[in-house]
Parts: sequence; structure tokens; C-alpha cells
Amino acid sequence: MVDDNTPPMAERRPAQRSRVLLAGILSYADGAHSFRCSIRDLSATGARISIPANFIVPRPVYLIDVRGRKAHQAERIWSDGKYAGLNFLNTVALDKLDDPSLGYLKRLLDAASVR
Repeated sequence: MVDDNTPPMAERRPAQRSRVLLAGILSYADGAHSFRCSIRDLSATGARISIPANFIVPRPVYLIDVRGRKAHQAERIWSDGKYAGLNFLNTVALDKLDDPSLGYLKRLLDAASVR
């Protein structure tokens, strides 16, 4: 039986998402794998990103917001083969990064900024 009283997904989110079109980099396996993506919706707690066709976004991942110079540690909540929804677990300002184990995120950002 379907519960007709369930609010739409947008109303169940903890923070309102804004439509954006931002350059992003998705990285996982401690930087062993990364690829460019587009951030399509963004909030303080998550994002919707466009991904290559039928790519399965692993858990956990880091999403680098190139313009914002931030990296969001995230978990994939959903994926439909074209887009993926991410829930942010932690956010790091890459210009103020003090954790050497995450230095690869800053290197990925710097490489993307050169182009």
C-alpha cells in the first residue's frame, strides 16, 4: 500500500537545494580514481551531480566544488544512471587544509584550476 501522506522528496530534505551549474570533481579510493562532473543542485547538506552514463558512484566519495574551493566528504544516496544524489558528511575548505592525508584533494583542485 502506498502512503499518500509522504511529502515529496524536495520537502523531506533538511536544507533547500539551489539549482546551479558548477564544475566538480568526484574522487574516491584516496584519490586513486577521480573524474570531472557537473554539480546541478547544491545545498549545505548535499548535491545532485551529473555523472557519465551508467557510472556507479561508490561510497564514500569526495566531491570537490572547484569554484568554491571546497571538498565535501559524501555518501551516495541515490543514482539513476545519469545523475546521483549525495549527502554531505563533512566539508573541508581546501585553501585551509591541514590534514596531510587529504592533500590529494588540493592537488586535484589545483590541476583543475590550471586548465
